[in-house]
Amino acid sequence: MTEISGRFTLSLLGPFRLGTCDGARIDVASKKGQALIALLAVAGGGERTRSWLQTILWGSRGAEQAQASLRSELARLRAVLNIEGRSLIHSDKSRIWLDLAQFDVDARDITDNLPAGEFLEGLDIAGEESFEDWLRDERARVEQRFERASEKIAPPVPQLPPKAAFAQLPALAVLPFANLGGDAALDVFAEGISEDLIDRLSRLRWLPIIARSSSFAIRKADPDPREVGAALGARYVLEGRLRATQLAVSLADCDTGQVIWSKKLAMDDASAPDALEALLTGMASTLGTRIDQEEQSRALRKPQSDLNVRDLLWRGRWHLNRFTKEDSAAAQACFAEALAREPNSPEAIIQVAWARAWDLWATRGNEEQVRGLRQLAQKAIIADCDDARGHMLAGIAEIWLLQPMRAEALLHRAIELNPSLVMAHTQLGSTLRLRGENRQAIEAFDMAVRLSPNDHDMFFIAGELAIAHLMIGDFASALDHAEHAISRRSAYWFAHVVKAIALAKLDKTEAAKRAYAELLRVKPDFDMRYLDWQPFTDPADNQFLKDEMNRITA
Repeated sequence: MTEISGRFTLSLLGPFRLGTCDGARIDVASKKGQALIALLAVAGGGERTRSWLQTILWGSRGAEQAQASLRSELARLRAVLNIEGRSLIHSDKSRIWLDLAQFDVDARDITDNLPAGEFLEGLDIAGEESFEDWLRDERARVEQRFERASEKIAPPVPQLPPKAAFAQLPALAVLPFANLGGDAALDVFAEGISEDLIDRLSRLRWLPIIARSSSFAIRKADPDPREVGAALGARYVLEGRLRATQLAVSLADCDTGQVIWSKKLAMDDASAPDALEALLTGMASTLGTRIDQEEQSRALRKPQSDLNVRDLLWRGRWHLNRFTKEDSAAAQACFAEALAREPNSPEAIIQVAWARAWDLWATRGNEEQVRGLRQLAQKAIIADCDDARGHMLAGIAEIWLLQPMRAEALLHRAIELNPSLVMAHTQLGSTLRLRGENRQAIEAFDMAVRLSPNDHDMFFIAGELAIAHLMIGDFASALDHAEHAISRRSAYWFAHVVKAIALAKLDKTEAAKRAYAELLRVKPDFDMRYLDWQPFTDPADNQFLKDEMNRITA
């Protein structure tokens, strides 16, 4: 048999199809195998990390099961893609990549000559919300690229230098939302939504929002994000289209013109003030998270020598979100350098304080260290009294100093300043549960989940929900939330504790012992004294957790 030469074809526009250079089909029977190939094929350089792929394709499972599933799927793909001695897929301990030099991928080179098929038509993976989110966003990007290709848009518009006020900042322009429903009475309503959203977003003090008087002057149908960015000095632009009971919104990068997030929102109850308030608050939270992630990625791509103060803060945030000792040290180094360059920068002070808070939480810091955090948070409030995050950080310090009334007042102030601040709702729930008001705490945690169901810190929110349900005797719900927390961060020891106790309370003694063994595997130095650091108002609650764990280990 002669060796196959030439390039393989990968069709992602329409139904998934992989073929040899002579047109023969290569069968990939598994949906997740097809999805894995697609995830790699559209990535920069054809490469993704193992951890990212596990989260996207097997996020509903525990970490170990997700790792095993990825290994099995990769083994099956290697068997299929190792054709006549040509290896098309490669991996190492942390990454997996396709050899894109051997492929023609239709979705990477969209022109007006290609059929406008839906990206991965008919492919869905039930129960994997992260994959569905990715697929929805990717379909929106592909659709926009088709539109631009078919309109034969000219090469990118050269950007004007950004306005001085936004030189280092990721400014966002919110354009007036368009009413496409045909009901003229909704014109004012559509514009009012975008106006109210500007108000919500302006409470994210790190994100400059272009003034309504400037952004609403752009009323061109289907404006090019690159032109908007050049005209207003914006890095991102948000558009919205209202059709009867549905609002479609899309966030685009003004440098590339590409959509980086889109969503369709039901507006059935939009006339109800509470429903509209919830929609706008949730949208502001999601937009802040998406832009935060984009800015972290942007800073990572820059050479170390080119980093300005804002880049250092974004890069530090990326490291902080990795939750390792090495990354924590790298984050604190970035924040310290940023603060040294701009000692009075409110953003640098807040990020230094935020990193300090996570470090104290992870290491169960002592009272003197927590008092230092409180002092730093108070400095952040002085630097910018309208930034909700300073008040939230001060509230966290008061929780750990066993001052729940002070903590609650500060956290309510943070939520008043920025109702979209997810961690402020979470910490309010924490202070309520620590003083025994678990049912009210659950309401606060549920609000945090509604605001950001895929939040990066969801492992912590789920863990807090788990302990609150445990303390009211709802052991089945406690177990569910503990499992969710562990699936998001396998080394979260407190969730393992709640899981073990919940299983024991459900008379699943052997399962509880296995849960304790798993705790020791992920946290070999675990000690019952860890539970004393939980700042319950009533020490009997600490003792309850220790007594239950002692029964399991007896």
